[in-house]
Amino acid sequence: MKRFPTLIFLLLFSVLSCSNDSSKPDQLIAEEKYIDLMVELQLVRSYGEINSLDSLTVDSLTDEVFQKYKTTDSVFVRSHNYYQQFPKKQQMRIEKAIERLKMDQVSDTTKQDTTAN
Repeated sequence: MKRFPTLIFLLLFSVLSCSNDSSKPDQLIAEEKYIDLMVELQLVRSYGEINSLDSLTVDSLTDEVFQKYKTTDSVFVRSHNYYQQFPKKQQMRIEKAIERLKMDQVSDTTKQDTTAN
């Protein structure tokens, strides 16, 4: 199961990223966009690990993800810290992200099967 490290990463990221600042950030990323970002950032991380990419390449890919969503890593971190203050809702967001990652894996497997035939 390739995505098991993904689950561990997301859970650790969620637990370790708590903040004491309970105020809503000025540039809070909308929940769906935040989930999309979590998924894509995890895909970049996994891609980097699977292909043994150097940290500069992974950083460059990460920057491209932030550019795609027209945000920055600091806005993402502040949004993440804010969302972490609501554990039940954050767990639901994480479950959505994991489900999307699973769907991506199924999609990749299906593409490989059709290409092989």
